[in-house]
Amino acid sequence: MTLPSDLATGALRRPTAKGAPHPVRVVTSVISRTVLGSMAGLLVWTHVPVVVLGWTAGVVQSGSMRPAIAPGDVVLYQPPPRDRTPAVGQIVLAEDPTRPGRLLTHRVHQVLPNNDLITKGDANSTPDSAPVRPAALKGVARLRVPWIGLPVQLWRAKQPVPEAIMLLGLTILLALAALPLHSRSQHK
Repeated sequence: MTLPSDLATGALRRPTAKGAPHPVRVVTSVISRTVLGSMAGLLVWTHVPVVVLGWTAGVVQSGSMRPAIAPGDVVLYQPPPRDRTPAVGQIVLAEDPTRPGRLLTHRVHQVLPNNDLITKGDANSTPDSAPVRPAALKGVARLRVPWIGLPVQLWRAKQPVPEAIMLLGLTILLALAALPLHSRSQHK
């Protein structure tokens, strides 16, 4: 009896035209290398503004800014201008006034006369209860890179199953990208 796995293995070993790589291996290699290259490019893209322009990068941990920003997205923040207050509607990074030592990424909902900011998460029904002081402002959002911070977000949330699945997926992609295009039997 022939099992489906034997059929798949047989298809990869079946000879093609002399010296030609097997089409399944070519497609697999191209797809895996494209995915890995895209991931590497996104990682570089998140670091260039940080190194070159002095911006700040942060991985979003909560869903309070959905749908504009999702958990696992990396947001790049430009240092806040010292001579003006961010406008209503801009997304800012600030020290969380209700949780010392934590940072907050929310949209400016209102600017008070003393330049304190009332912020609000897009997914939240009401504005934040405590205003953000201008000195607590760390940056203004300029760029969002989706999903690239998902491994960091899962690691911080201590979610081992999704983390293991991502590591397994990355391992499979690396293995597929490293496969030779020609099967060993063609080299004899």
